Amino acid sequence: MNWGTKIFLSLAVFMSCIVAAGIYMVSRDSDSLEEDDYYEQGLNYDQAYEKKQNVLTMQESPRIEIKKDTLYIHFVSKINKGKLLFRKPSDSRLDKELPFQTTNNLFVLPISTFDRGLWNLYIDWKSVGKDFLFEEHILF
Repeated sequence: MNWGTKIFLSLAVFMSCIVAAGIYMVSRDSDSLEEDDYYEQGLNYDQAYEKKQNVLTMQESPRIEIKKDTLYIHFVSKINKGKLLFRKPSDSRLDKELPFQTTNNLFVLPISTFDRGLWNLYIDWKSVGKDFLFEEHILF
């Protein structure tokens, strides 16, 4: 076999690998985006920003506490109604949204069914006639 044939075979193998890698990447239906609805969230950014500012200006930051297999959320105000959104950065199929309502400062949630690891907790609630949004990274 002469050097011309070796060069041709090397280029053919290289081009085959490039084509196979391209087909593999196109055939996979996975995005590296963390949020599926990022466009809608971008359109509603002003509302979310205002809710976060309400938490700061009215000093309504809840205190998150984890003891054993239970999540405790201590609110500043007594009457709160909203939703908890748990997002797992490593697997969006495990995301959970739970409604809640309190008549005192404390909300208790058992978390024994949740997978262990890092979670992003978003608390979107209404209290004292205002909307609030609080987010925190929690590890359990």
